[in-house]
Formats: sequence, structure tokens, C-alpha cells
Amino acid sequence: QRAGRAIVPAALGVAIAVGAPLSAPAELTAQQQTVAEAWTVVDAVYVDRTFNNQNWFDIRQNLVKRKYASSEEAHKAIAEEMLKPLGDQYTRFINPQKYDSLKRSITQGGNGQEVSGIGVTLAVDKESKLVKIVDVADGGPAEKAGLKRGSLFKEVSKVKSEPGQVTAEEIAALVRGPTGSEVSMVLSDKGQDKEVTIQRQKVNIKPVTGGVSGSTGWIKIKQFDTKTGELVQAEVDKQAAQGVKCRVIDLRDNAGGFFRAGVDAASIFLEAGKQEVSVVNKAGASDSFKTEKDGSDTKTPLFLLVNGNTASASEIMTGALKDNKRATVVGERTFGKGVVQTVSPLSDGSGVAVTIAKYLTPDKIDINKKGIDVDSADTGSMCPDPYPNL
Repeated sequence: QRAGRAIVPAALGVAIAVGAPLSAPAELTAQQQTVAEAWTVVDAVYVDRTFNNQNWFDIRQNLVKRKYASSEEAHKAIAEEMLKPLGDQYTRFINPQKYDSLKRSITQGGNGQEVSGIGVTLAVDKESKLVKIVDVADGGPAEKAGLKRGSLFKEVSKVKSEPGQVTAEEIAALVRGPTGSEVSMVLSDKGQDKEVTIQRQKVNIKPVTGGVSGSTGWIKIKQFDTKTGELVQAEVDKQAAQGVKCRVIDLRDNAGGFFRAGVDAASIFLEAGKQEVSVVNKAGASDSFKTEKDGSDTKTPLFLLVNGNTASASEIMTGALKDNKRATVVGERTFGKGVVQTVSPLSDGSGVAVTIAKYLTPDKIDINKKGIDVDSADTGSMCPDPYPNL
């Protein structure tokens, strides 16, 4: 159930526009037009209307009238002098090479090509600000190539990753491609760079697994996709038939995915009429999500296991269950990604990613850059019969 304006895309991540860029005055040079277009895109949709207390119009005046010796010089000005002062790592400049790669990866499936990957789960590493591998699928191309958890992506298909200028969604889009095609990448493992080329294959990653240990039921959610809610529901039903008396839901290393999947999964454990999340756009318009009916399990003691890689849709589920006092959150503080972006093209083939909305937990807490605090760091404090996958 939603109240207010519809402002949430299907996935809590990046929506890439592939249409025509905004126009700029013809008297400007090509480089100045690119700068002006970037400013106009951000000005139109950026969620923080104070622009981080910058003098936003002075920034436009100074950068648009400047003479640029090259497109690269203009791109640097956009990234460093226009967008960086906003203090938002998700509002960023995307160079033409990366934008083209992202656009092609998004449109391949729509052109009838079967799109595959290499079998990895990704998240942003807070220390290096690069994207890292947090899980490798058993038997997948990445495991066969020797890729390991913790490795950092420095380059994919000749597109370099700059610290703080790349997201897990972008790297995932670059890694995906037609089944049977090859993808080259440079990875850093413990400070050592390694170049690898892997053939993309269909990889069946189960987003939800579960089991019972004594009287404890456990559910591991690896990612939130369109099937996650119903898979969690099926596991809850199966465990109910086995008489579980306590449940652990493991959200560690889950970087998120589809926004609605996080909402749907949380609703399984909440009574009707409970607030789950609200999303706020630049005008302050709020899109609120509440449970429409009682979930199938509103009573069994519930523990959520999280860590610093628990992000986005995972944090929606965590915030909904914590603020409604339905679950005890255990482990480490979550990542802290509570914003939605869109990506728009510029006339020179580059693009700009802009944060267009933020979401708040039921207690109206903005978790972006902060994360969700745990109730306990002691994983031994959960169900009487221990969770076997600690």
C-alpha cells in the first residue's frame, strides 16, 4: 500500500537513461555545453535542494564560462568542482567509455541476446572505495578462474574504476554480457594486481536458501530479486511445518537489489498496517509503504544477522523489522545506502548519475552514510540452537 506520489524505481539502485541529452545554448563551445548540461541535469532532480550548502549558481557561472582545452579537462571540472562539493558519492560523472559500456550492458537483453555473468556477489569496499567480491558462486566461472572474496575491481573491459566513482551495480553491469562472450578485468588481491579473462556463462545463484537446526530455522538471503519475497515465504512455510521455535535471517554480504523485494520480505513477519519504509524526493513528497495484511509469521522470535556489506534493499528489510520491534539485529553496523539514483546522458557521450530520492526507516531515520546500528554484536545471543553458518 502506498501513499503519495510514485517516485521509486523497481530497483533501489541505478536507472540508466538512454534518450537524448538536455540541450544547452548554441553559443557555448562543445566543452562548455557539456558542463552546462551536467549542471542542468543535477539542478533538475538532485534530492538535496541546498546542494550541500554550496553556492550552486556561482558554480554554474564559474564553470560554464571557463575555456577548456579538451573534453577531458571539462570532464574533470564536472567531477571535481561541480559534483564532488555536493558530498554525495553516488552523484558522479561517468566518462563516455564507461557510459557506453553501461548502456550496452543494459540494452543487450532487450535486443534478444541472452545475458550472463561470472558468478560473483559484489559490494563497495568502504576503505578503498572500490567494488569488491563478497561471494563467489560454487562451480561458476569466477570460482574456476580462481577469483576470491575480497578482491577489488580496478578495471573491467578496459574501463578503469576510480575510487569513490563506481558502484557495485555499475561493475555488475560491465561484467554481464552475451552468454559465451569473454570479459577481461584487472583485480587487486592483497595489493597484487592480476589481469584475468573469463567466459560469461549462465550461473544459477539461489537468492534464498534455508534449513532447520534443532528448533532453529534459518534463511540466508543472498540478493533481492523479483522472486525473493515468494522464496522467503516458501521457506517460512516449510519451516513452520517442522515446528521451528526461533528463526535467524542472514543478510550478511547482501548488497541489495530490487526495492520492492525488501519490502515484501519484511511484510512476511509484520502485522497489518505497519510502516515499512518511506521514500522522499527533492520536493519532500513521500511515498510510504505499509503492510496490507498480517504476515504469515508475526510471532516466532526473529534475529537478523548483518554486517558492513548489508546494504540497500537489505537495509530496508532490516530497518522495517527493527523499528517495528519485530526482530533483534545482530552482528555489525550495516553499510548505509539509503538513496536512489538515475543516470542521464550528456551530448558528448558521457553521463551523470544523480541521487533523486532518499528513504527513511519507519522511525524516520535517514540511514545513508550511517547504516543501521545492531542491537547486539554477540552472534551467540541468537536462537538456543545455534545457526550453523556463522
